Amino acid sequence: MLTTPVDLAALLVESPRAFNEYRAAHPDEAITLQGVNLEGCDLAGADLRGANLFEANLAWSNLAGVNFEGADLRRSWLEGCNLVGSRFDGAQMDYANLRSSKLRGATFCGATLRWGTFQHSDLRDAIFDGANLRRVVFCDADLTGAAFKDANFAEADLRWATYQIDTIESDLSGASIR
Repeated sequence: MLTTPVDLAALLVESPRAFNEYRAAHPDEAITLQGVNLEGCDLAGADLRGANLFEANLAWSNLAGVNFEGADLRRSWLEGCNLVGSRFDGAQMDYANLRSSKLRGATFCGATLRWGTFQHSDLRDAIFDGANLRRVVFCDADLTGAAFKDANFAEADLRWATYQIDTIESDLSGASIR
């Protein structure tokens, strides 16, 4: 029986499909991967909803379509990842580094991303409805088609980012804009 974080991490790296099957068979088991190093792994399609990934290193990994809903990704390292179509709804992501990541079509509804960075990231068609984006860095990010209904942009940095200001349905008065 796999019960330790190391065993769960090994199963995840070996086969995201087998990891998902294990989760389905053990729905009440907490997924604790705090501080785990999964840099450069192919974890596409993994079910990491509600997982503890505090200070985890997932940099340069293929995480396309991963479900991170409600996960703890505070201080996690997701730089250079393929996160196309991933779901982060309700996730805790304070201080997360998503620099240079591909996040096209990702959802962040109700997520907390304070002091995170999306510098140089592709966020086209991403959804940030109700997200806390206080002090988030979006410098040089592509936000074309992204949705931000009722998001908190206090002190967010949008300098040199590509976006359509008339489609942002949030208060930008405290944000740093070009």
